[in-house]
Formats: sequence, structure tokens, C-alpha cells
Amino acid sequence: MKSMRVAVVGGGIGGLTAAGLLAREGHDVTLFEGGPHLGGKAQSVQVGGLRLDTGPTLLTLPDVVRGLFESLGAADLLPPFLELEAQCTYHFADGCGFVAHKDLERTADSAARLRPSEGKGVHGFYAEAEHIWRAAGEPYLEAPFEGMAGFMSRVMRRGMVAVARGMKLSTLDDLARAHFKTEHMWQFVGRFATYAGASPYAASAAYALVPHIERAYGVHHVRGGIGALVDALGAAVARLGVKVHLNTRVHYQREGHGYRVGPSGGEERFDSVVVNADPLDKLGRGSEPLSLSGHVLLLEVDGRPALPHHTVLFSRDYRREFDELFAGQLAADPTVYFCNPAATDDTVAPPDKTGLFVMVNAPALPREPAAAERAAAEWELHGERVKAQMFDKLLTHYPELRGRMRVVAQRSPVDLAALGAPGGSIYGFLPHGRFGPFRRPRIRGGTPGLFFAGGGTHPGGGVPLVMLSGQFAARMASAHLRSGG
Repeated sequence: MKSMRVAVVGGGIGGLTAAGLLAREGHDVTLFEGGPHLGGKAQSVQVGGLRLDTGPTLLTLPDVVRGLFESLGAADLLPPFLELEAQCTYHFADGCGFVAHKDLERTADSAARLRPSEGKGVHGFYAEAEHIWRAAGEPYLEAPFEGMAGFMSRVMRRGMVAVARGMKLSTLDDLARAHFKTEHMWQFVGRFATYAGASPYAASAAYALVPHIERAYGVHHVRGGIGALVDALGAAVARLGVKVHLNTRVHYQREGHGYRVGPSGGEERFDSVVVNADPLDKLGRGSEPLSLSGHVLLLEVDGRPALPHHTVLFSRDYRREFDELFAGQLAADPTVYFCNPAATDDTVAPPDKTGLFVMVNAPALPREPAAAERAAAEWELHGERVKAQMFDKLLTHYPELRGRMRVVAQRSPVDLAALGAPGGSIYGFLPHGRFGPFRRPRIRGGTPGLFFAGGGTHPGGGVPLVMLSGQFAARMASAHLRSGG
């Protein structure tokens, strides 16, 4: 195929993926990134000998990542993956605990210690989650979502049972209650809605495919963190000849059969454009409700306390927490998640230090400019309140941390908004409702030759899904270029 010029706007994981694949096909690819670093939300910081991610902290579907690097001819650049057997530790407000393991029997045994019947519930829940994955998850990830007709044809190939299962799905919370009897396990299941910035009381039970994916394909840590994966992807696209311009904000406009792309006064002509940015505003959907944002603390801890790799400290009243968040309020009692990568990876911290990524959910900022400006100004006070809540919950469950923690960096919804996330929302589109995932912005843009990639479009957030969006965008751009535009 004749070499064509392609512009990629945005250097997150989706944009890097699309750029590399299009360059691998022989196209002349230029990537424009508005900030000083590649990676989008998947950034990392290095301070005092610590290396900590500021965005995603775990990896699932590792074969998607390995397959991408193989497609780029860059398998030699890929950092090692370390699989976790104890995938996540959960602490509840009443002092009870639960551990989700790679091994299903160990997970069931842990649940049975909460209540004997919950062990049986684990088996029933994960069996149904696997059915949901086969019936809806696999067809959703097989190809770009271009409408229900194509999706349903992929579902139909799995038989009428798959269709029937899809039609019966209610909310994730309803599914949890169908299999479990305790508030503890309802919270455990409900937590997976937050992987899309959603509420378990309004998001589809289809999100049960997430715990299935984690159990079936593993929860992995990338040696050096997700930031090391971004570095490897950046090196791969550079080796393929992609021209990368950092600190370069550009605009794009349709012109003839192509586009003019570049900073004002420096636009150049390209045959196609892949935009790695949230598409809601570009698609005229800027008034739609947004998924949750978050507040992140990066902590330096003296010594090496015996903390799990991934831990969730639940609130007392989960439903109230989500009611508050989606009413635009900070939670009075937030659920806290923390990641301790040094539990698995001795390259991310010196022997006498530990680095913690700590996060709570937060409401997205208002979209109306004046209201957004007021909300941003209030975050200086909000940040102190949230930090106090996070420290209090950490010390309640791990009192050995007292006097040993220092904040070395933080990221608020205001910071996420500055990176281009609408309202500081982590995932942009809010997929509430039974058919919420199918209303997610599509990869194909509104004009020929324009395509979107990233967590704000199909298939969604998380490193492997964002890579899939970049692969789909590259595939569709390539087909457009072959057709002559």
C-alpha cells in the first residue's frame, strides 16, 4: 500500500498504539503530544529513590499487551510481568477481611470465613461472570463497536443462550445480591463498577466480567510500574520512525480529502487523523453526565511494612458513598484503595523505603466554565479534607504506619482536568444503565478519516482496553487509507 501521512493527536497509550501500528504498515506518522511526557493519564514519578505510577496500577489481559509488542516488532522492549496470586486484600468497616486470589478455592475459603454460605456464593458468582464474559465481553472486544447489529451478530455466533443471558442482565449490585448474603461481598462485587467510574447500583451486571478476567487471566504487575510499559511503548514507536513532538498543542480541520493538523500557523496536511483524547465534546455530547474522578496521594513510607500489593479499605455505607459522589459531593466516609508495588517489585523503592499509591473516588468537576472554576478553587480545601480521611483510614487498618508516611506528590480532579480529562473525570463517559456500554463514544469520528482512541471511547478504560482502542483505530484508519479516502 502506498505510504500516506497520518497525524496522531495525543500521546497516551491509545495514541502510541495507533501510531506504532500505522508506522509498522509503512505510513508516515507524526504524533503530537500537548504535554512534556508521553503516556496520558499513565504517568509515573520518581522521587527520593521511589518510582510510583500516578495512573493505572495493575495490568490484566497480558496477552493483549504481549500481542501488541509482537505486532510492533518490539517484544524485546517489553518489561517483565509479575503475576500476583493474592490479587487484592479487602478490609471492611466492621473489622472483617477478605482476599481475592488467583486460585478460586482460596478465594472461596476466604469468603467462607465471612459466612460459610459465601464460599458457595463465590463459585456461583464466578461461574456466572464467566458466562457473561463469553456471551457479551468477548464479542464486545472482538471488533470496533459500530452498532448493535454487528455486535449482536457476534453474540449470535455463541448461540441463543448467550442472547438470553444478555437480555436478563440487571445491575451489578443485583447480581451480587443474587449470589451473596453479606454486605461484605456485595461491596466486593460492587467495587468493579468503579473500573469504569460508575456506581454498582446503576451500572450493568456486565461489569462482572472484570473479576472473571482478573481470575482467569491474572492480575499482573509490570516490573518498574506501568510507567515502564509506557517507556517501552515510546521506544517502540520511535524505533518505527514515528516523529514525536512533545509540548505541542494542535488543532485539526478537514480539508478536501484530508486534514490540516498542527499548531496555529504551522499546520500541515495529513491523509488521516487519530485523536487520543476524550471524544465527548467533539461529538457534541459535552452535556452528558461524567464518570467519577479521583484524588491520589503518593506516599513515602519509612521502612518496609508488611503491606499487601493491592488493598481496598471499604466505607461503612457503600450506597450512601455513591449517592454522595453522583450528587457532586465528596463522600463523608470514602472507600480507600492503595497499591504497594514494592511488595512485589524491589526495583521501585530503595531497601529502607516503601512507596504507596493511595486513591479515593471523587465527583467530576462541573462542565459549566464558571462553576468549574469555582469548584477548582475549592479543591485546595477539599484536598486537605480528603488527605485527612485517607490517612485516618490507613491508620485505622494499619496503625504501624503512624509517623512513617509523607506525601511526596498528589493528583486531584483539577490536575486531571488540566491533562484534558473532561471535568477531571478519569473515564469520561458514564456507562450507567443496562445498555450503558453500548452508548460509549465510538472510534469512528464524524468525518471521513477521523478516528478516536483512548479510555473515553470503545471499548473503555484500563491499559489493555485502551491498547485495543488504538489497534481498532489503526485498523480503521488503514482501511480508510486503502480506500483512497
